[in-house]
Amino acid sequence: MEDLKNLEYQTKCNILRLVATGGMGSVYLAEQIGAFGFKKIVAIKTIRTDLIENKSTREMFISEAKLVADLIHENIAQVYNLDTCDNVLFIVMEYIKGINLSKLIRRHIKMQKQMDPEMAAFICSRVARALSYAHHKSDHEGNLLQIVHRDVTPANVLIDTLGVVKLTDFGIAKALTMGTPDEKKVLMGKYPYMSPEQVALKGTDSRSDIFTLGVLCYEMLTLKKLIPASSREELLDLFKSSDFVPPHELNPDVHPDLS
Repeated sequence: MEDLKNLEYQTKCNILRLVATGGMGSVYLAEQIGAFGFKKIVAIKTIRTDLIENKSTREMFISEAKLVADLIHENIAQVYNLDTCDNVLFIVMEYIKGINLSKLIRRHIKMQKQMDPEMAAFICSRVARALSYAHHKSDHEGNLLQIVHRDVTPANVLIDTLGVVKLTDFGIAKALTMGTPDEKKVLMGKYPYMSPEQVALKGTDSRSDIFTLGVLCYEMLTLKKLIPASSREELLDLFKSSDFVPPHELNPDVHPDLS
């Protein structure tokens, strides 16, 4: 980013360091400053300037911030503010000191060591709590928002150094109040974690997230992807076969009931 000083002024934050950068933008570790020496560690998530010009990308980024701002739950990463500065769109959000589930799985694969099934079940249960809260979220008049995350992947599950699990990145979430692309026309999500109805362009509801959570749990218990597909056609073929090996047959430490 060309001028972090302007961003610091706009957010009333001291930017401490760059945490990560990727195709969408960058994440910075920052210290939010208030009166009388008040300080709070936060993360600032930015979107690349050239992507702001893309209407659908910009709207997904904005929709994520607006949606998550009202999702107050211990297992969902919190959003504090959405703003712009020098044509940079950014979100000020909760900073999670830890790793994502994707890195944890890769670490176990590298060590050639299975993940503790109880730990896998615990992580799964906390993501389930986050999803249950989101699925049952209502507006101020009591109407269900019909939120579907649609992107429950290992990269979007964060685990802090104290073992607290947080679901993040509602960027492609669907809700009654959001103008997301028609999922019966546009395929959204990541292939190995899509539900059958996502792949078939039939539309999703909360059950799609529950299916994907099962896929996630399978991967933790076996260190193998349940649906190792890289295209829609490959996914459709895999779902037709339904020839999946139960987790306890791949990992003897997994109890058949959990499997």
